[in-house]
Amino acid sequence: MLIPGVEPPFPLSWGFSTRLDEGGDLPARRLNQVHRCGVVEAGDAVVDADGLWTTRPGQRIGVRVADCVPILLAGPLPGGTPWVAALHAGWRGATGFGDPEPSGGILRRGVARFRALGGAPATLVWAFGPAILACHFEVGPEVIEAARQDPAWREDLQSTGPTGKPHLDLHAFLRAQALDLGLDPAQDGTVALCTVCRPDLLYSYRRGDTQGRQWGWVEIG
Repeated sequence: MLIPGVEPPFPLSWGFSTRLDEGGDLPARRLNQVHRCGVVEAGDAVVDADGLWTTRPGQRIGVRVADCVPILLAGPLPGGTPWVAALHAGWRGATGFGDPEPSGGILRRGVARFRALGGAPATLVWAFGPAILACHFEVGPEVIEAARQDPAWREDLQSTGPTGKPHLDLHAFLRAQALDLGLDPAQDGTVALCTVCRPDLLYSYRRGDTQGRQWGWVEIG
């Protein structure tokens, strides 16, 4: 599924796959995703990290998910050089929990990479893909406590589920971070589908899909 409603600042292909896609147009696998906050420049080797970025036209990059949030970013660097990134955010990645280097979470780390190269966060187009949404994302109190450490946290990002345990709205939490980082809400192309709710379309690890994954992918040009 392509991303609706936003106009990238340069020629770009990006989107989120579903279980109905054949896979021929999906990226080469370049990451061993480890639920941390590493964001690296895409190369030919497979590395342990949870985010990739590139300025190379024609290099399709992506992350694989089955409940976590795929995050796509695209924006211009000084001189108009295009920059894109694909990030994998579960609750650990979103909060930075357990990361060996202080990061504030993978979205903050990814935007910091863009800024370090001279990019302005307000110029980014961005999208979160299908993931487990608040209706099904039951978590332990340690998850809420980790999320509370983020400066963008609001108490309405959690709710009480039918069993009495907390539910976390991971999409809304990441969006709060995005706005705190200076991303433009008018440039948000998020596809808010719940992986647990849509077995016809999406893989969900919590629902029992231990092998299948969908992709969030992006390519310059």
